[in-house]
Amino acid sequence: MSMKHKFPLLLIAAGLILSSCQSGEPSGSDTSTTSADTSTAAEETEPTSSLELLGEYDFGGETYTIVGREYAKLGDLPSYEFVTDSENGDLVNDTVYKRNRIVEDQYNVTIECIQYDNNTAMNNVQKSQMAGDGAYDLVWSHINTMTSMVMKDLLANYYDMPVIDITKPWWNQLATESLTLNGRCYLQMNYIPFTGVMLSHCLYFNKNLAEEYSISDLYSLVQNDEWTFDRFSELAKQVSQDLNGDGKYDENDLYGLAASHGTSGVAFSIAMGTKPLKVNDDGSFELTMSSERNQNILEMINSLTSDSATYLITDTSLENDLAKLFAEGRALFYSGFLTDSYQFFRDMDDDFGLLPFPKYDASQESYITTVTGGTGLLGIPKYVENPEMVGAVTEALAIESYNYVYPAIYETVFNEKLLRDDESREMFDILMNGLEIDFGRTFKYTAYSDLIGDLVAKGSTDLASSAAALEPAAEKHYSDVIELFYPEN
Repeated sequence: MSMKHKFPLLLIAAGLILSSCQSGEPSGSDTSTTSADTSTAAEETEPTSSLELLGEYDFGGETYTIVGREYAKLGDLPSYEFVTDSENGDLVNDTVYKRNRIVEDQYNVTIECIQYDNNTAMNNVQKSQMAGDGAYDLVWSHINTMTSMVMKDLLANYYDMPVIDITKPWWNQLATESLTLNGRCYLQMNYIPFTGVMLSHCLYFNKNLAEEYSISDLYSLVQNDEWTFDRFSELAKQVSQDLNGDGKYDENDLYGLAASHGTSGVAFSIAMGTKPLKVNDDGSFELTMSSERNQNILEMINSLTSDSATYLITDTSLENDLAKLFAEGRALFYSGFLTDSYQFFRDMDDDFGLLPFPKYDASQESYITTVTGGTGLLGIPKYVENPEMVGAVTEALAIESYNYVYPAIYETVFNEKLLRDDESREMFDILMNGLEIDFGRTFKYTAYSDLIGDLVAKGSTDLASSAAALEPAAEKHYSDVIELFYPEN
């Protein structure tokens, strides 16, 4: 059986969930307030302004140009998140408008956004850098496009930019930590593009089915660090029914888990700690896919996905149908994306809850959340005409997005009741606190880094020989990547 799931996101939908990273503080921040703490703090304290933090600048009416994403799967969100022409009563739209006016007024600049598809973004940024015309000041495109720009030496090291400090909480600190090697960081994530993590993976569960099958205390399992893959698999395998009595299991039946090979093989394995690469302090590296632990992980996932309690799909053109199957009450668990609750579950009759992906075992330190390859990252062109202007405006936009856009998104998510209980808010925080932007998967050699997902799709457990066949090409790829970060080696 085969299917998988596209992401034709609604205009407000996508961003409204995604960048609501964690309740209280954006992902990677060093605090851990609850959602209740957040709302109270917002009422009692005024955020520190970018002007206060960065000081005064006057850039004489210069234009600050952002390259945004023209990406059909995201609707027109890329332009909406960077620039909006006027207030229209929508909280997030009006907050983006307010953010831009604050920065434009205090630094005497004009902010504009030009949308390009991935290939055009790459080509135009490359042409601009070769011409030295400084046409663009900030670039936001697909992860693969952005890593290709790094490989072509088109993007600046954030640590070399004046004014910008990516160790501050308005930048994603998990990204700062993971994507910094040898004092170099070329890609980042924050709330200027509020759709940054919109395609993060998560689990949903159907509360009605859980009650019917006497499955309780799922939230407690998470809270007590007992939410392991073995426990999850045991519960999922309890639910399976040939609803129409035709003697076969297909999209018309009831399942314990509905998942694609990407959201199962890739997302589950990452949540259990799988990484394709380890980089040492001296710039040497090791390929790490073929390990005993990863072999165990592959076998654990295959044991579940090959069971009749799992509806596994591999055809990417059909993945929306998987979310709809869950929305129709025909799966206990659904391995999907944060945006699904807005896109597919707003009118769902059954109550549902949100969960992180399970740990490998109880000794795993924390829950890990996967960002899919469909999201984007931020980069600054290596040549810009006025580095001080670019640094100051970028940092100011990051601060004001942290101050205003993030809280507006968070409020919209929960006021719209996209998450239906207080426990799901806590689970949301756990998901975002565990958001992983891994170096080896960001600069990935796809066939190698996604190998477990591909093997799950085939029903194979032959990890060792499959990894060995890919290692020469993966070794060459990662050697080229690491050389950019350790040119002195």
